[in-house]
Amino acid sequence: MINTHSFFKLSVTALFIISVTGCGSESDTTDLAKAIQLDKLRSEGTIIESVKIVGDQQRLKPGETLQLSATGIDSNGDTRDITSELTWESNDPTIATVNSNGVVNAVSSTTANQGAVSITGTTINDISGEGEVSVSDVAVTEINLKTAASNIDYINTCIPAQLSADLTYADGYTSLNTIRGLSFAVDNGSTATINSDGLLFTSAPDVEDTTITAKIDNVLGKLTVKADPKNLESIDILVNDEPTEEINLNIGDRIQVSAIASLVAQEAKTINDTITWSQVGTRYIGITDEGENKGTLVALKSGETQLIGSCGNKQKIITVTVDGSDDLNDLQINDGSSVLTMTPLGSINLTLTANGSDETSSVNVTEFADWSINGSSLVTTKLISAGTENAVYRLTSKTNNAGSFIVSATYDNQVSSVQVNIE
Repeated sequence: MINTHSFFKLSVTALFIISVTGCGSESDTTDLAKAIQLDKLRSEGTIIESVKIVGDQQRLKPGETLQLSATGIDSNGDTRDITSELTWESNDPTIATVNSNGVVNAVSSTTANQGAVSITGTTINDISGEGEVSVSDVAVTEINLKTAASNIDYINTCIPAQLSADLTYADGYTSLNTIRGLSFAVDNGSTATINSDGLLFTSAPDVEDTTITAKIDNVLGKLTVKADPKNLESIDILVNDEPTEEINLNIGDRIQVSAIASLVAQEAKTINDTITWSQVGTRYIGITDEGENKGTLVALKSGETQLIGSCGNKQKIITVTVDGSDDLNDLQINDGSSVLTMTPLGSINLTLTANGSDETSSVNVTEFADWSINGSSLVTTKLISAGTENAVYRLTSKTNNAGSFIVSATYDNQVSSVQVNIE
């Protein structure tokens, strides 16, 4: 149904603009469209009243980019991402430019005003937010490493913790809450890990202290955090984002599970990066236990098993039933040839397939086999695409010379081998 009141208001606005500015010019059309849009936003209560630029106060080197974003509070009191709604502008494009999506591009280094450039984002109703970036080659002199929850003296075990740093430079400029240019490491005595984005993953069942080191050039920053499982209440295993107590599969089926942890007086958190997956007894399923496809299950043998998700001092156990009578016991590497060739300094991908008596029954079990190059120093090895039907064991030659070696794959107490010649 048409809202005649709103339609009347828009029509009056349009007629008013046309009568004041005339008609036919491009600017007239733009002004009219803007007026109509403003009236629409006002009638909905979604017109922005304040703007905040997010991710600024960063130092860049020429050629680097930085994605800024913006949040706004509208007349309904709601907060939303308005990055794409703003008109972005740099006050000095010779030092840094910004595009319509809020991406800043550092153009040239300068020592004037510590290389600072003002970046402004303006709404359709001329409400602006201002941020700052700096472009300079000046070196870092201090790293102040911190967690996002710096107001408490511990982090929750199993919940990934974001680390960042405030960086001080030789000219006195400070970048805030950044990981730009930092490399991270954790002490050897900790079970925690940290990735290149500064995400710290913890899973120990007891309270554990971890010292993290951040480095730029020869400048170091250190922080010790305490991971405590005291707030962990329970773990749930999910399929398609819904908790489950059992999973039913047919041989060859593939499914991905995930996990959440319930916390005392806090909302549940995803723990896919910190949970450990295992099963009881016989390997009826294959489980991808790391990488981007972590938590992928593949049905390998008929029977019933228990899938265990563990993190901190909690675990969740569910039942997995695999149906089917066709045992996958005929192993084959690639096309079954006894000899494969690769070029010097080249690579070759090996796939281990387990076949059943039915020619249509076969499963890629590459990632669930124990591979061996039998002591050869001619190649390096790496598992590629784990958790997918395209998983391969990649061999890469380390030499320009010819050579030969045997590759073996052991799966379900069976061994398949192939000779690989470098020529």
